[in-house]
Amino acid sequence: MVTEANRLTTYKGWPITAGNCTKEKMSSCGFYQCNDDSGDDCVRCFCCFKELDGWQESDDPWDEHKRNNNCYFANLGKPEATLTVREWLIVMEERQVNYVNKVYQHINDLEQKDLKDLGLDKE
Repeated sequence: MVTEANRLTTYKGWPITAGNCTKEKMSSCGFYQCNDDSGDDCVRCFCCFKELDGWQESDDPWDEHKRNNNCYFANLGKPEATLTVREWLIVMEERQVNYVNKVYQHINDLEQKDLKDLGLDKE
């Protein structure tokens, strides 16, 4: 989902066809549609992996993405076609760091659940 073109292909049955949150604008802002049980308008950032839903036509995807978030791509605030090579390389580096952190958190959550199931948790 790194490229805008690939992100755009994920929008199947996207409910918003006008305003700020069209599938084209969402893709440009770094989002791809989750296409899971989260709902028809659930999207995830390719860089920070933040998930958002509950979109309205008047929402600004860039503003919503930046809110309570530290996403390098969102903070640049511009589509990938306008990024410099240096900016794109930093985006890719940040994406890898975010991915490793997300996987680590998932593994840690599973281990904590296993410990609790075995009665070995600290509570």
